[in-house]
Amino acid sequence: MLKRIASIVVAATVAFSGLMFSTGEQAEAATGTFAYSKVNGLNIRTAPSLTSSKVVAKMDKGQRYTYLGKSGSFYKINYKGTHRYISASSTYTYLKASTSTSTTVSTSSSSKRSKLVAESKKYLGTPYRYGGTTTAGFDCSGYTGHVYKKAIGKTLPRSSRQQYSSAKKISKSSIQAGDLVFFSHSGGTIQHVGMALSKTQMINSETGGVKYASFTSGYWAPRYVGAGSYL
Repeated sequence: MLKRIASIVVAATVAFSGLMFSTGEQAEAATGTFAYSKVNGLNIRTAPSLTSSKVVAKMDKGQRYTYLGKSGSFYKINYKGTHRYISASSTYTYLKASTSTSTTVSTSSSSKRSKLVAESKKYLGTPYRYGGTTTAGFDCSGYTGHVYKKAIGKTLPRSSRQQYSSAKKISKSSIQAGDLVFFSHSGGTIQHVGMALSKTQMINSETGGVKYASFTSGYWAPRYVGAGSYL
């Protein structure tokens, strides 16, 4: 009886969206091998073809899905319980097995983000001061630098332009709490920085002091230039 229940559970687990994964696919998935994107906007297709398939979604750099095997010049992946395909070109993708090290790195990154968010909120209402880097008053980059140093012991470059230049660039859709978002008032060089709290909201030091603001609507939306991560 127990064997029968177990077999039913296994069958239900592998039968996503009416698609039964083969024994080989189950073995690939069991090894914890993932297909990663090297670029932003990598097409996820319905079939292993450039001409006879539809694009159903896109992957950003660093995103991953469970690898289920190779089909011609495509990797087969488990995308929301369904077979989907991405390019297997080394220019766009790579494979990597899940390891305890990667889990540790992920956990560490999550912990750092939580610390940054908690630290950033301590200074809500602190006045804006041009050139300021202390709790007596912050300018935009003085604030982000102070938060990073206090929260995780990381020293950032002094100016917003330098912080943008040194950060690892990430897409808007990949922004997480603790990442930095950058702006230009004139459409030229970087002139302002804030720290993201979500994919739409940041905390920053601007006119009126340290406050919350949206970077996808209102004043900052049309001035958004890009995002960067130090995590």
